[in-house]
Amino acid sequence: MDALFHAARDIKGQAATFGYPAVASAADSLCRLIEHTPDITHIPEELIEQHVDAVRAIYREYARSDAEQLAVRLTTTLHEVTDEFLRHENRGPSGGPEQLRSPSIVPE
Repeated sequence: MDALFHAARDIKGQAATFGYPAVASAADSLCRLIEHTPDITHIPEELIEQHVDAVRAIYREYARSDAEQLAVRLTTTLHEVTDEFLRHENRGPSGGPEQLRSPSIVPE
């Protein structure tokens, strides 16, 4: 899981540099999933596979004219599912999704 987290973090950070900025959102969701799940053994394997498949699909289909729309649909769904899972895993007085968001890399 540690290697997967580091790979996702590297993809998130380097996606734009390599010309695939839309991949960063899926990688970010995977980082959040791993980083904010109290017990990583609770993460469903299918959820991890969906993140990896989304990164692959966005990369593979990047030449399509609707690639950005595809990426938005995939990552929106991933973020929703990840948020729901994290809410469930972090339920309690301090475990809300607003505390689980990654900091923005966009300057204000």
